[in-house]
Amino acid sequence: MNKATFHLFVLIFLFISLLISCGIDSGLEPTRSGFRGTVRFVNNWPDQTDQVMVVAATKFLPTAITEIVMGDPLPLLVDSIEYAIYTPPAKFAAVGVVWKEKNQPWDVTNIIGIYFPTEDHWTPGNVEIENRNSMVDSIDIIADLSKAKRKVASTLEGKLNVRGTWPIAAQSVLVAALTALPSPKSSLLDVSFGIPIAAGFDSTTYTVSIQPGNYLLVTALVIEENAPIGMQSIRGIYKKKPTDFFSPVIVPTDTSHVKNINIIVDFSSSPFPALSDGGW
Repeated sequence: MNKATFHLFVLIFLFISLLISCGIDSGLEPTRSGFRGTVRFVNNWPDQTDQVMVVAATKFLPTAITEIVMGDPLPLLVDSIEYAIYTPPAKFAAVGVVWKEKNQPWDVTNIIGIYFPTEDHWTPGNVEIENRNSMVDSIDIIADLSKAKRKVASTLEGKLNVRGTWPIAAQSVLVAALTALPSPKSSLLDVSFGIPIAAGFDSTTYTVSIQPGNYLLVTALVIEENAPIGMQSIRGIYKKKPTDFFSPVIVPTDTSHVKNINIIVDFSSSPFPALSDGGW
């Protein structure tokens, strides 16, 4: 091979290499997909507000940080603000606004607003990003600042006792306290959730950090794999007396420890037949 032929071969090789490299996705391109909308704030901004942000969860309620996508902190003391979150294609079970108190860590359960696409405010709206060029619009959220949960020392405490056999798909149990019974005028924002407790126990104790107030219903929700949270998840209700349908609980101050809120997690029958046939 003479020099001229060799140089021509090198040029052709470099040219082909350049074409190939231009066609390869380097993975460094900016993400174009995601969702956007407007957050409208209602009621007064708490003095202890540090930050608020939009978050999305692939599962509601999320149990791991890998199930959450977080946006940038939003401006404070505004009536409304437009936002956008860029994320690879995914399906989110819920999108909400989370409030953070000064000198406290982020808590994704401190939710002050949820995306509800319908009048049903007990069922979060799904948001699906179909491809890398998909930007979903109008994911609008009303954020109620009166729902912000400040750091308190008050708790609900009790025992969970199991009756019957655990479902195979059961993953965890959540103790939930409701300030209002499910109705067209109430929403998921009226619920305070405890920390998930792994399924499979016969008996265990629980402690839930909770704001002072009047709670009409304290329940145990059993979370099952690939199943949404709803009224069908209720497998136990606090009853002060066995003859009670349910028993309200009062948390008087932010240092109160309300004890003996014991619940039977019942898999032998529906503990709340009047409500367990539907969704939230």
